[in-house]
Amino acid sequence: MSKKLSFSRRDFLRMAGMSSLAAGVYTIPGVGQVIAQDAQEVTVMFWDGPPLIGIREKALAPFDEAYPDCKLNFTSVPGGPNQGYNDKLFTSLAAGIPPDVFIIEIGELPGFLNRDLLVDLKPYIDADNYDLSQFPDLAIEAYTHEGGIYGVPDNVAALAIYYNQDMFEENGAMLPTAQWDDEGWTVDDFFSSCEKLKKVDANGRTTHFAYDVNGWDKHWQTWVRVFGGQVVDDPFFPTECTLNEAGAVEGLQFFADLRWEYGFAPRPEALAEMGTGALMQTGRLGMFVSGSWSFPSYREADFNIALGHFPAGPGGRANYVYYFPLVVPKTSEAPECAWNLLKFFNGPAMETIIKEGGLQGTTFEAQEKWFVTDPLPPANKHVMLDAARHFVAPDPVLTNWGEITSIMAAQIDLLLIGEERDAQVVCDEIVRQVNPLIQEGQWRSG
Repeated sequence: MSKKLSFSRRDFLRMAGMSSLAAGVYTIPGVGQVIAQDAQEVTVMFWDGPPLIGIREKALAPFDEAYPDCKLNFTSVPGGPNQGYNDKLFTSLAAGIPPDVFIIEIGELPGFLNRDLLVDLKPYIDADNYDLSQFPDLAIEAYTHEGGIYGVPDNVAALAIYYNQDMFEENGAMLPTAQWDDEGWTVDDFFSSCEKLKKVDANGRTTHFAYDVNGWDKHWQTWVRVFGGQVVDDPFFPTECTLNEAGAVEGLQFFADLRWEYGFAPRPEALAEMGTGALMQTGRLGMFVSGSWSFPSYREADFNIALGHFPAGPGGRANYVYYFPLVVPKTSEAPECAWNLLKFFNGPAMETIIKEGGLQGTTFEAQEKWFVTDPLPPANKHVMLDAARHFVAPDPVLTNWGEITSIMAAQIDLLLIGEERDAQVVCDEIVRQVNPLIQEGQWRSG
């Protein structure tokens, strides 16, 4: 009795060979019969709501035509990772039916790699001679594990200082630099500008503020690095938190003192009366920090708004760059189509996405062609590309980085709301609580 052979669809297509796939047919090995091939469905899942979800879908619509052997199934769970997206993603992973391509926070990547859930993209990258130099080196290093590469960027989004240029010029304040290598625009220059931008009325009430201070971790961590501090000893192989060292403490103290010591930043009661956005829109705030997602709010501002870099300090110039990866799970039955989709997203689709205001972009080339050249406000968009090219500090590679950042946030909030005025006290407590968790979160050795 002959044994019946069983092949999965994926095995069958591999046996047929990629050359026949390109022609839209495949030949059964050992048999001369030619059979038409159905397109493989490839599902992608993002976490965007309107308008970005529509922009992405429109940009990816031509994928099926570009790759006739693949059929795109587009979906998105609006609201971001903590607003239903992660729940749906992890439920599908547990059921063994996740999307073929999906976005994750960079802090989730170590957990996925630790459980060996992702496809190594390096064979596809090598086979296509795909140019990784168009992405920040630190992003690709963060996606790399034991020689494999497990993602490509969904977006490379830098932070920058938004500033009211009219307000600066009216008060004779030095403008934030638009050039990373500019020797000017130091911490002292920044402080001097803040002094000129702050205005107080006859009753001692501050009417105009210089800078916005908040508990956003990407924001305060940048000030830590400006002063020469770091969050951990080595982001790729962390063993301890270093926030209690001199540079980090000095940076956090400076950041908090902008509010409590000097009154350059609105205090919580002022923000309760009028938020950061309203203060900026009404010409009462000189600077705040954000990414390109804030562009739409200032397209029709009645003042000139521009972008600048963080000031340079003892640690040089610093920044933060988002580099969340798009990944492919090992459960995918269409890994070749998934790779084609990643190439298409970072290639032809990116022009549409950038031009319609969807993202800063992924490759440096795309940002140079379409993001930087956008004529609409704010001015100096090249600051964000400049920052991406000089990406200085990735997030620590730990399986529990999310838990650690929550602890940090709780302590930093005490400093920024004025409950604790000494940054050394806050940083010592962060280190006390976080160091045991860093040991728990390690999963690879240097």
